[in-house]
Amino acid sequence: MSPCPQCEGSLVSAPADCWRCAADDCPYEMTAEAYVLYAELSDLFERDPEGFFEIVRAHRDAARSLEPAWLR
Repeated sequence: MSPCPQCEGSLVSAPADCWRCAADDCPYEMTAEAYVLYAELSDLFERDPEGFFEIVRAHRDAARSLEPAWLR
């Protein structure tokens, strides 16, 4: 299980297909789909940081290619 990205507390499954932080003073929550992506990327970062950043750069470049030229 991945820690809360905001406070490092435990993330727990909540109703309505959602994950939330178990800490009483932390309001962080995410959808189940976002949690799966977060867990996969966190695991990849721990196993292969350079591979992680290659993926991030590729996504960044793909998103930037969709921007109008004057926003680049």
